[in-house]
Amino acid sequence: MWVEPPVFRDYVASFTRNLAFHGIDRVVFVNAHGGNVSHLREVGRRLRDEGTLYAVEWMWDESIPELVDEVFDQNGPHGGPKETALMQYLDGEHVHDDRLEDARDGGVASVADADTIKHGSRTFYDAIDNTDNGVLGDQTDATAETGERLFEAASDQLVQLCEWLDAQAFADLLPEPHVST
Repeated sequence: MWVEPPVFRDYVASFTRNLAFHGIDRVVFVNAHGGNVSHLREVGRRLRDEGTLYAVEWMWDESIPELVDEVFDQNGPHGGPKETALMQYLDGEHVHDDRLEDARDGGVASVADADTIKHGSRTFYDAIDNTDNGVLGDQTDATAETGERLFEAASDQLVQLCEWLDAQAFADLLPEPHVST
């Protein structure tokens, strides 16, 4: 299921404005889908620019890039081992470990092999544009133990972000005027 990007942005902006109505002046959009990053950042900027509240997008794997690179040779941005490991840890009974090789073989194990950049431009809009099944990366490297390490490290980063955000004066989070009067 999905909604069109403008509908998604308007919906998120609407419920976030409702939080502001009830006294919330800062929000972290906890995100786990790369396709939502630009939309959530746009909503955050719009709400900040209008002075409603400060909202920032946070994506778990982008908070721990060094660890992700350390534990996987080919971490894959979509359906790869980092996402698989996290799900093995969080909800292992719904991960079909017996299908991991098929997922890898039907996808692209190496992101570099996906040939996603042409003349300096990212020329695709969806992971399925590069693979038969939308999978990028080698899930066979995933384990629940690695997923636990990723989860704990990302959770720590989220807590630190929230603590930093809480320590900021609201006025300091609002934009400076672009033109002086």
